[in-house]
Amino acid sequence: MATGATHNLLLYLFWISVSFFSGSLQLCIEKEMKALLSVRSGFPDVDRRLSPWKGNDCCSWAGVGCHNVTGHVIKLDLSILQSQTVFNRSEHLDLSGCGFKGEIPYQLGNLYNIEGLFLGFNRLEGVIPKSIGNLSKMSSLDLSVNRIVGGLPETIGNLTAMQNLELVSNQISGKIPDSIGNLHQLEFLDISGNNISGSIPGTLGSLCNLSGIVLGYNNITGRIVEFFEQLSRCRNNKPLHLDLYKNQFNGPFPSNFERLQRLIYLSLGFNQLSGSVPASLGKLSALQWLGLESNHLVGDITEAHFANLTNLYSMDISDNNLSVKVSQDWLLPFQAEAIIMGSCNLGPRFPPWLRNQTILNNLDISNNGISDAFPDWFWSLCLPEMWLNVSHNHMRGMLPRSLECFKNVRSFDLSYNNFEGFIPRMQLSYAYLDFSHNSFFGPIPKSMFGELRISYLILFNNKLNGSIPSSICTQRELHIVNLANNDLSGTLPDCWGNASELGIIDVSNNKLSDSIPRTFGLLARLQSLHMNNNSLSGTIPSTLQHCKQLVVMDLSWNKLSGAIPSWFGSRLSTLRVLSLRSNNFTGAIPPQLSLIPSLQVLNLAHNNLFGSLPPSFGMFSSMMASQNKKESAPLYDAPLYGGSIYYMESVILNAKDSELPFTTYVLLVVTSIDLSNNNLSSSIPREITNLQGLRFLNLSSNHFLGNIPNEIGLMGQLESLDLSENQLSGRIPSSISNLNFLGTLNLSYNNLIGKIPTGTQLQSFTNLSYIGNSQLCGEPLQTKCPSDNLTIDSRGTNEEEGMHKDDDEHGGIWYFIGFAPGFVFGFWGFIGAVMIKRSTRIKYILIIDRICIRPRLLQWIKDFHLTLMMSLKEAFMNYGEVVDGKVEGLEGFGFVIFISSEEASAIISDMDGKVLDKYL
Repeated sequence: MATGATHNLLLYLFWISVSFFSGSLQLCIEKEMKALLSVRSGFPDVDRRLSPWKGNDCCSWAGVGCHNVTGHVIKLDLSILQSQTVFNRSEHLDLSGCGFKGEIPYQLGNLYNIEGLFLGFNRLEGVIPKSIGNLSKMSSLDLSVNRIVGGLPETIGNLTAMQNLELVSNQISGKIPDSIGNLHQLEFLDISGNNISGSIPGTLGSLCNLSGIVLGYNNITGRIVEFFEQLSRCRNNKPLHLDLYKNQFNGPFPSNFERLQRLIYLSLGFNQLSGSVPASLGKLSALQWLGLESNHLVGDITEAHFANLTNLYSMDISDNNLSVKVSQDWLLPFQAEAIIMGSCNLGPRFPPWLRNQTILNNLDISNNGISDAFPDWFWSLCLPEMWLNVSHNHMRGMLPRSLECFKNVRSFDLSYNNFEGFIPRMQLSYAYLDFSHNSFFGPIPKSMFGELRISYLILFNNKLNGSIPSSICTQRELHIVNLANNDLSGTLPDCWGNASELGIIDVSNNKLSDSIPRTFGLLARLQSLHMNNNSLSGTIPSTLQHCKQLVVMDLSWNKLSGAIPSWFGSRLSTLRVLSLRSNNFTGAIPPQLSLIPSLQVLNLAHNNLFGSLPPSFGMFSSMMASQNKKESAPLYDAPLYGGSIYYMESVILNAKDSELPFTTYVLLVVTSIDLSNNNLSSSIPREITNLQGLRFLNLSSNHFLGNIPNEIGLMGQLESLDLSENQLSGRIPSSISNLNFLGTLNLSYNNLIGKIPTGTQLQSFTNLSYIGNSQLCGEPLQTKCPSDNLTIDSRGTNEEEGMHKDDDEHGGIWYFIGFAPGFVFGFWGFIGAVMIKRSTRIKYILIIDRICIRPRLLQWIKDFHLTLMMSLKEAFMNYGEVVDGKVEGLEGFGFVIFISSEEASAIISDMDGKVLDKYL
């Protein structure tokens, strides 16, 4: 079997060989025959279909075609080797889907006689060579679905015979060249799915032979009004397919459609167009597809906008600021397969103008302020395969007890309404069923899982009761099961082995009891497991360690017991959220939890855990630095009929003295550790301060001892810190004032002493943050520190003296007159005594030394000593190691350290052995 590289080389040889074409009239030119034999030698020919390639007349070989006059090879059909290679026209080279890779060679421009070149669905890279402009006879070029980069060459304007140009799904960038306006024969242009930017060149709209313009999924900008005006000048009756979907077009919506009667397909969705939709749009009698969704359009849509759209079968005008205003007895003038009108202010009545639709299979009237019930005529339509979305309205009433008429509904979204009653009996083939946020009551119908094929079962926030039927386990295509916030009771079925596609299970906030099903461990694709707020008991089954794709596990508020499994750290490496809060777990916290590299939220609060906080908790890699994550994708993205559906994850965190819900996109950046209300003891390890990306830390209501780590100020992202109700002692580290984002602080009910550090945030907290520490002082507490009192007394005296001023303008003069001789006599009397009497001079110098010099010198020595110790610490951490009690590696620093673990001491000496300092 030839490799992809060999395929590429042979294609290269073929391109070079055919570049030697001449005007000879003989058949089967020798050089071309040799090139064909080279091609054959490199292709896999397991069926020996190229074995007849013998003899000198290559024009008679299978798959080869020659020009009748010149004898040049103009056709090479390799579809006999590979079924996906299609070759259906002479003078065309079709090598699509052959697995070629590498760059397109410059010699491509030597294929002067080629009229059609099809290289789509390969792995070609690099840029489109400028030499492509030499192929002036080429009418069709297809390079779709490759890895081509760079811009469109200006020489593309030389392809004056081009009729069909397809460059779909590459990585082409830059602007559309103005030279494209030279392709007057061009009928179909598709450059969708690239990175093309800039505006539409003015020359493109003048190509009146165009019947298809597909520019979707790019980054093209600018106005489109001028482009539409150019198209309207073309005197052409050929149907026009125009797709500008998902770009960045802006400016006003085109206003005149009378001269664009040939439009059959108009897709302008997901741009930034503004203004109103003109009524002239309703004159496009040939229009079959209309897509204006997700723009900034405003104004009313009236009957005139639909007047002559008799051929329309698909319409999407959702997610704008439009309002549909039609009379109650009006009916749509067309039979549509798809009507997408979400957020179009249709309410409050259910639209009666739908009652004449008989082939509708996609209806979306969500978020329209409809407060009506389903009319009886809607259920009697018995529509075929159906996608129905009436979510986010205020619809009410009950559904029919049976929906047997709707046998092929593929999606049924009634969420966020006021429906009530029983869930109807359904013998249907639903794929997506969302009845959430309503008031449905009664049990989940067992028949629902009989003949149904459900992929997404979303029934949360209702009043459903009874048990979860075991027949749910028969659904092999289940991706999401969300039954949260109901009154379901009983045990969970333990039969999940067949639901191999299941990625989300949420049964939280129910009344479920008994143990966690062991068969959950068979769900290899499970990513999110919410079972919180139930009455589950027993231990965490060891089978869950096989769910290696788990991202969120929330088992909080149950009655689970036993030890926290250590295999969390080694087996569940993708966990971001682990919440075991409010259970009956016992034992020590397994240090292996820190091996989970992606863990962002850890909540073990309100259990019976004891022992110390593992120093390894300072190694949570996702919390060690501020996360600047750019992910926009949700935690779970599941397929849905060629597209996808995302699941909005939600987790409740106890932070900032309250319960806060965090959804998918916020969870990408939030980091939290909550170990409160346990029996943890010993000191808080200094290593915890390595978590410089941590935002919420709660260690309250434990038995922690010792000091708050001095390095606490390094945790610069902290927004909430709660160390209350422990037995912490010592001073509050001054570095805590560096926590500029701190919004909640609670150090109450410990044994902290000294002055509360000053900082931007610290004085903004109330005394409740520090209450219960009898030896703390300073703001915001009422207890003043001694140093504060001294400062106040001094300041008060100065202010008092400053208030007594002599208002007599002559008083100041006499003051100085009296002061001058006094100063002279006093000064010389003092200086004379010091200079003449030696004992007085010595006494004065000693006073100056004791009051001024010695305190400053001692402070300087103290600061130097502290700096030295910090340098020793840094040197030890970076260069030293303990060998037989001696810290080696520091000889170059001029000192030696001996450590005694028995005496818990350290001795620092110089290189001669003289003791410099000793620490106990």
